Amino acid sequence: MSRRKISIAFGGVVDAVGSLDDSDATTTLILDATEALLRELGLRRWSLDDVAERAGIGRTSIYRHFDSRDDLVHAVLARELRTTLDEIGAAAEQHDSIEDRVVAGAALSLGRLRHSVVERLLQTDPDTFLPFLTLRAGPLLALARTTLAAQLRLLEPGLEPAHAEEVAEVAARLGLSFVLTRDTAFPLDDPRAASAAIERLVRPVLRTLTTTDHR
Repeated sequence: MSRRKISIAFGGVVDAVGSLDDSDATTTLILDATEALLRELGLRRWSLDDVAERAGIGRTSIYRHFDSRDDLVHAVLARELRTTLDEIGAAAEQHDSIEDRVVAGAALSLGRLRHSVVERLLQTDPDTFLPFLTLRAGPLLALARTTLAAQLRLLEPGLEPAHAEEVAEVAARLGLSFVLTRDTAFPLDDPRAASAAIERLVRPVLRTLTTTDHR
């Protein structure tokens, strides 16, 4: 199979998060098949025919749901991102203090990273994928910041919007740094120890950002 060009733009992923409806059974089949191919083959070495065969549907069924191969990739990444952000919100709800909520969300996101599509694509297609987690990561960070800030304000009604966005950005940038560089002094293979280490790191920052005297 010939190598194929594909453009991964996180602006497309951000758009897909809001528009993706994966409640439809056929859409789920298509996304599951695409995700499996991305994990096995990376970004380039598969076609829409491969997706159709893996999903057990006709190629025309794919075009009824997605306009292009790029859209399929965006939708898979959007589904993973949305699922992770929802799980972060659910984990945060189990705690009372904002510090504990941020630590719980950060620990969960680190645990999800190890088996994520993003992690796999960084291994298989670093030259293509890496720029969109670095120089072109603005839309991705904006989406994470906006979503996490909204979750924080629901859990902490007294938190000022500007403070919520700052806390959310700290969390998003911390998470992105672990995506990019896995070599770390943090004990990521031990969830409890990792949570304790994250808490030691972020609690002083959060106290500064959430104080009523913050400027």
